[in-house]
Amino acid sequence: MDLSGFYSEKYGKLGLTVFGSRNSGKAYDPANTGLTAIPEFQRYTINPRLFYYGKRTTIDVGVSYVTEDRVGGSIEYIKRDVPGYFEQNNTDRFSTQIGIIQKLTERSQINFKNSYSNFDRQIVIPDYRFSGLQQSSFSELTYSKKSEAADWVIGVNLLTDDLQEKPTSPDPLRDYHNKTYGIFAQHQWSVNSVFTLETGLRGDYVKDYGFELLPRVSAMIKFSPKVTARIGGGFGYKTPSVFNEEAERIQFQDILPINKQHAVNERSVGANVDVN
Repeated sequence: MDLSGFYSEKYGKLGLTVFGSRNSGKAYDPANTGLTAIPEFQRYTINPRLFYYGKRTTIDVGVSYVTEDRVGGSIEYIKRDVPGYFEQNNTDRFSTQIGIIQKLTERSQINFKNSYSNFDRQIVIPDYRFSGLQQSSFSELTYSKKSEAADWVIGVNLLTDDLQEKPTSPDPLRDYHNKTYGIFAQHQWSVNSVFTLETGLRGDYVKDYGFELLPRVSAMIKFSPKVTARIGGGFGYKTPSVFNEEAERIQFQDILPINKQHAVNERSVGANVDVN
């Protein structure tokens, strides 16, 4: 069952939106195996946002709270509390968002974005429990300028990601404290009505894992009003983490912390071509 409501109103220079929902589902075993294909769950969401519309300044502030209880496994355990295998997942997520746009001229502006997330999670199966609090944030400041033939975006950003695991077993804690400092520039050049070129360069310094230089380029060609081709490519990376699909499948049992003395970022190079 899904129930939701949405409200929006504008009061002069101020605006308000509020979204709320309740979602629930019963445990489902379509193949009659005695184990759930879909777990039982209940989820509640509330998300109010406030807007300010000034002559040159626009501000958007919001908060969000989501709580969910989910349990799967033995149908007899879920419906009749009979001993059996189960997987219980309880999450509480609180987050904030803020965006500020300050127009400098008709063609240039400064943007500031920030978000913060507080994610409390607990996983319980027979004879094992994982519990931890993850706090992460994203902040970005950019300057953008548009002209008839070219657009520029230059900016800096900061990402933080902290995990504090609660001791629930003799296994070593998987706590971590990651920070990433970034600077980037992006340029889009409309050479003519047929050819558009977009280039970008980003530099990230990841605490404990070093510096990454990430160039990328993308080109678009309009052969005709009906045929458009794109080609592009760039560099990427991913910081080491114990939180991946394989670890999730075993509820993080027997997973050791990252050894920062030997671990390195995963690096990648990608390219794409498409015709529409």
